This record gives sequence, structure tokens and C-alpha cells, in this order.
Amino acid sequence: MLHTACRLRRPLLAGGLAIVMLALTGAAYSDEDAAARDDVSVSSVATLVGDDTLDPRLLGLDLSGPRWVAAVTGLEEALFAREDAARRLATAREALTTIRRERATVGRAIEQHRDEAASLGARIAAQEAALRDRALELYIGFGQGPDLDTLSSREAAADSSRLRHLTAEVEASQLELRRTLLERRDQVGGDLADLTAQLLALDHAAWINRRAERQANTDLEVARLAVAETTDSVRDARRSARVTGLDLSLVALDAYLRAERLLGERDPGCGVRWWMVAAIARIESRHGELGGRSVLPDGSLSRPIIGIALDGGPRVRAVGDTDGGELDGDSVWDRAVGPMQFIPETWRRNGIDGDDDGLVDPQNIYDAAATTARYLCLLGGDLTLESGRDAAYFGYNTSDDYVATVQGHAERYREFPLPLAPSAD
Repeated sequence: MLHTACRLRRPLLAGGLAIVMLALTGAAYSDEDAAARDDVSVSSVATLVGDDTLDPRLLGLDLSGPRWVAAVTGLEEALFAREDAARRLATAREALTTIRRERATVGRAIEQHRDEAASLGARIAAQEAALRDRALELYIGFGQGPDLDTLSSREAAADSSRLRHLTAEVEASQLELRRTLLERRDQVGGDLADLTAQLLALDHAAWINRRAERQANTDLEVARLAVAETTDSVRDARRSARVTGLDLSLVALDAYLRAERLLGERDPGCGVRWWMVAAIARIESRHGELGGRSVLPDGSLSRPIIGIALDGGPRVRAVGDTDGGELDGDSVWDRAVGPMQFIPETWRRNGIDGDDDGLVDPQNIYDAAATTARYLCLLGGDLTLESGRDAAYFGYNTSDDYVATVQGHAERYREFPLPLAPSAD
């Protein structure tokens, strides 16, 4: 029993202190943790955020722009905070499990020692009673002997010798046993004090870890909300981000790819490609960003684009109002509108819904790009041929310089290494 208690004492106390320290240091970040977080690239974090509304080829593109970097950095930090909170929660729960197990072990040891202490107390009381009885027996026996005054000196000496012998016998047996029991009782009492101290240390460690568990739970919920919010921010920021290697935003590129796909379904013999549409958009409105505008995540423009009045002025043909000012705000003359600069009459005849939202809006780059793709097909016929493309560009704007400029932009965009669409597998 004593050896068991001694073996338990130090490991349990050390284990409890280790658990306390683990709880106290669980929220701290080491230099290695920070370095590992800094090493996570923007692109690798961004790939965690899917977007089934975008062309799948766009999700792996390198992007740039302050809003994009801020959004991805926010997501990275939220993910790190979520994993850290989850780790701290697991650590606290593991510590509490260990504490409960060790506390049960210490509790059993305390009960065993208390039982032994009670047993020792009873044995000591019995032993002391036996000693008293023995002393009384010796006293009575000695007193009932012959009268010492009548004994000869030789007889008195013999009786004294017997008394000493009896006393030595008591000391050799009863008193030694009593001393042994008292020493054991003191030892058990010391072990009980140590075990009680361990129990208090474990209770304190449990309190610390329960507090750490509650805090980690709270932090985890906050981090989960932050991950959801920053994930949405990444989706929005991705659309407005700049495509590395191109002079346009991702949402504009998505609009051109969607226009290519839509016209491929409607008019497969046309062969219109995204880079043809992009070349037109580059000249007409710098991809919807003319005059400091921006294309919003849904494809609408931060400010409408409305051209000059087509009033027959210098180098401007005269086109009277055809829409009552509905699209261009001018009830006298028509004005070209939107990122692809359609005049209202042309838009009325050719406009289509490019993003399937039920609206046909010339100020939305999805609708404008799809309408441009359709218009190029009507103007050029087979756009897989250079002659077809030239005819389409010229029909869009009857200027040789315009055609040459469009051709240059188109070939530049055509060379862009657009990733392959992921396989269905």
C-alpha cells in the first residue's frame, strides 16, 4: 500500500501541472506557426473557395488587386483562427479526460489510505489497551508476591531480576509493535496530505481547462462565422479581381466565356470565341471600366456608360431617338449605351440575356457580351475564318483603323493560356 502511494504521488502531481501549463499556453502562437501561416500563398487559399456560377476554368487563374488580396488574407486568417480554436478545444477536452482519469486514481488511493489509517488507529488503540492490561497484570502480580521485608536479600534480588526481565519482555514485543504502528500511521498521514494536494492541483487544472474549453468553443463559433463571411468576400472579390496577364477583371472574362458558350449552343456554326468579344470590349469601354468605372460582381457597372448624342456632329452620324430615351436618357437623339456601346435600336433587335437572370440590360456586361457575340455571328457568319472575323469587326464599326485595332487585341487575348476545363471525372 505504501509503495503504491509513493509511486503515484509524483507522476500524478507532475501530470496535473503539465495539464495546467498546456491549458495556459494553448492559445499562444509559436514563431513556427506564424511562419507556416505566412507561407500559405494567396492562390492556394483561394482554391478552397469554389464558385459554381463562374466558368470552372477561371478558378485556377492568378489574380491580383488590393480587394482580392485583402479578402483572401481575411479568409486565411479566419481559417487559421478556426483551426487554432479547434486545436485548443481538443487540447482542453483531452486534458479534462486525463484529469478525470487521474483524479479517479488519486481518489481511490485516498480512500485506501483512509481505510488503512482507520485500521491503524484501531490497532494502535487495541495495542495501547493491551499495554495497559499488561502493565496492570505485572503490577498486580508483583504486588501479590511475598512481603519484601520478610525476604532475604537473596530473594529480593531474585524478585527484582524477574521484574526487570518482565519489563524487557514488554518493551521487546508490545512496545516495539506500538512504535511500528505509530510510525506507519504518520507515514500514511503524510501520504494522505500529498494525495490531497494532488487532488487540489487536479481540481485547479480542471477549472483552468474548463475555462479554456469554454473560450475555445466561443472562439470556434466566432471563427466559423468569420470563415463563412470571408468565404463570401473571396467569391465577390474574385469576380472583381484583375486577371494576371490580362487587362480585365475576372467577371468580364467570365462574361466573355459565357457568351462564347451561349452562342456555341445557339449558333454552333458561327464559331465565335471569347477573345473576339473581349477585343470589342477593350476598345468600346476598356471592359466596362471606362472613366474609372468598375464591373460589379453581378456584371453590372458602378456607373452606366452612355455615349455622346448621335446628332450628326463632326465625325458623328445622325441617329434620331428610337427608344424614347428609355435606355440612353435622350428623347431627341440616340446614344450608344453600355460596355459594348450598342445604340438602342440595335440593342432592341439583338439584345439577349447573357446571365440568365430574366433581364436584358445593356449596362450589364454578361448581357452586353452575349449580345455582342450574337451580333458578330450575324455580321460575319463563320468566325473561324479570318475573313468572317474581319467582316464582323467592320460591321460593328465601319472603320479600317477600328478593325486593325480589334484584330491586334483579339490576337493578344487569343494567346492567353486559359486553363483547360476540369474533367467530369
